[in-house]
Amino acid sequence: MEVYLQLLTKTTHGALSIKEITVAANVSRTTFYHYFADKDALWGAVKEKIYALFLSYYESANRTSDRIVTFTLCEHIFKYRTFYERVFHDAYEIQQLSNLLAEKLYVTFQDKDYATFASYGTIGYLSIWVQQYFIISPQEAGERLLKIGGTNWSFENFTASLL
Repeated sequence: MEVYLQLLTKTTHGALSIKEITVAANVSRTTFYHYFADKDALWGAVKEKIYALFLSYYESANRTSDRIVTFTLCEHIFKYRTFYERVFHDAYEIQQLSNLLAEKLYVTFQDKDYATFASYGTIGYLSIWVQQYFIISPQEAGERLLKIGGTNWSFENFTASLL
């Protein structure tokens, strides 16, 4: 899977052949097919693994502070930027990851509306960051995401700020 992600930095999933993947990974085609039915199954396994890692940052055991979680998350996305460049250019994938994150946030906050709002906002912000080819550093993206997440979005707060 690591070799596959490295190959994606040079070409697209569609342009890759099984032969290229197996040669670069130094495994036989038989070994490849033992684990994966085809390239799409490999992509699915990579996606499952990286999504699980992404969501693990939101596990209660890993939540030392919002700041650490947010910075770790941005570093994770930057580390796997080739993967996220593909995922965040696909509306369906953005929705899928947003839904998975909403489920994770619901466990923490016990508020479905807040979990949905926070997950779609987080994934939306991160997808724009990726689509703009990381024009700011992971640290700055984390700072901005923390600022947005810490904003009081209540109507009363905005009404008072207008006065």
